[in-house]
Amino acid sequence: MPMPHRLSALLLLSLSPWVHAADVAHITLDNGAKVRLKDDFTWEYVLTDAQASVSSPVTEAASTPPLPRLSASAMANSALIRATAKDGIKVNVANSQWNQDQLGLQFELASTSGEHVTSVVLEARFFADNGSLLKTEKLKIWQAIARMPETYLRKGEQRQSRILWVDGIDKAQWQQQLIAISITEIESR
Repeated sequence: MPMPHRLSALLLLSLSPWVHAADVAHITLDNGAKVRLKDDFTWEYVLTDAQASVSSPVTEAASTPPLPRLSASAMANSALIRATAKDGIKVNVANSQWNQDQLGLQFELASTSGEHVTSVVLEARFFADNGSLLKTEKLKIWQAIARMPETYLRKGEQRQSRILWVDGIDKAQWQQQLIAISITEIESR
């Protein structure tokens, strides 16, 4: 007897690798940092707390999603949010500089991956000194040149990115340099 279409679609969806991992537990480390354990054997730092948005009409406030706010433990351990790793690629913020109203960021990359990495893209979330989210931006921090293997990031190598310029960050609100990064894409050969 054939399986009903709805049941087969549900079964296929539940076996799909693109389904997001569910939280298993939340743990507070000895240093005060909070960690979220997931059912796919990965973990991540809990960086933000939801903050209700300020709005006068009740109907508008109900439809506005809460704004992310950097948690107190993330602010106290800001070095942890300035680094990330995925699939054998580790990235941290190496330097920052200002050119008038533009923020320049340089990243340090290290590889333990067996793949030859040709591209790395980050999501960078910039937080004001009070912990409120200023801006989220995708940054391509590494791009090798096609057919030039010496430009690939290889196992055991450590390299620095070029300086990437970001607009829209208020220098007066970003004195603590609170930036949370996470790798969103890695391409390799």
